[in-house]
This record gives sequence, C-alpha cells and structure tokens, in this order.
Amino acid sequence: MARARIAGRRIVLVLVLCIAATFLAVGAALLYELSVVSRAVSDFSQDERHEQVRIAHGQLTLDERLNPAYLKRYDLDPTRYTDNHGNFSPTGADWRQWSLRTKAAATVMWLGHNPPGIWWTLLQIKCVDRFPEAHADTEPIVDVADACLGAPH
Repeated sequence: MARARIAGRRIVLVLVLCIAATFLAVGAALLYELSVVSRAVSDFSQDERHEQVRIAHGQLTLDERLNPAYLKRYDLDPTRYTDNHGNFSPTGADWRQWSLRTKAAATVMWLGHNPPGIWWTLLQIKCVDRFPEAHADTEPIVDVADACLGAPH
C-alpha cells in the first residue's frame, strides 16, 4: 500500500513539473514577444518624432522626406514595397517574411500614432497573421491591417 502511495505521489509530482515547465516556456515566449514589440514601438516612435523635428526645422531634402532613412532600420524601405502607382504597399508575401520588430513598426506607422498598449499591438499583429487575406502574396497588407486595426484609431 505504501508503494502505491509513493508511486502516486511521484506521478503527481511529475505531472505538476510538466505543467509548470509548459507554463514557463509559454510565458517566456510571450514575454519575449512583448519585449520585442515594446522596444520596436518605442524606437520607431522616437525615430518618427526625431524625423518630425528635422522636417519642422527644414533640415531634410525632398528625397529624404519621401524616403526616410529611419524606415530602412525597420526593413520598411519604401522603395522595396511600392505598388504600380508608386505607393507604399507591402503584400502578404512581404508580411510573412518580416520580423516581429518590423511588423510592430509597420503597425505603428499604419496606425498613425502610438498604439494604446503593447499587448494591443501584439494582438493586432497576431490578427494580421491569422487573417486569410494576409497569406495571399498579392493582397496589400495595409488592407488586412486596416481590418484588424478597426478599434482605436
């Protein structure tokens, strides 16, 4: 009878350890994603403000205004993602290749202001990732993002 109790306790202990390890792994991955998004939103917003100051002081050429250098740091080079009309228009194929940092910066750019929170931004990125149209190579990802960004403009 004592052996059965010890074996039962060991099984429960192993189960508890497995569940704890799973929660720890999932939590660590989520914290990592949140930290990447947080840093990208902060950096991108700061770069955008710095660029606005330079524009206000007339320190930029027309080419620098149309093709801001800071966008290249986020892999959002406007010359790489133009459509037939010359508009910035990355597609679903582009979105799939982007890093989480690039997706966060693009979300801030399309939103037009700082997002309501880091959690909200990550949820918007996950929304675009899940949207079926986001996986079409030719679908402009801005249209998909607009569908997901519907809430706090």
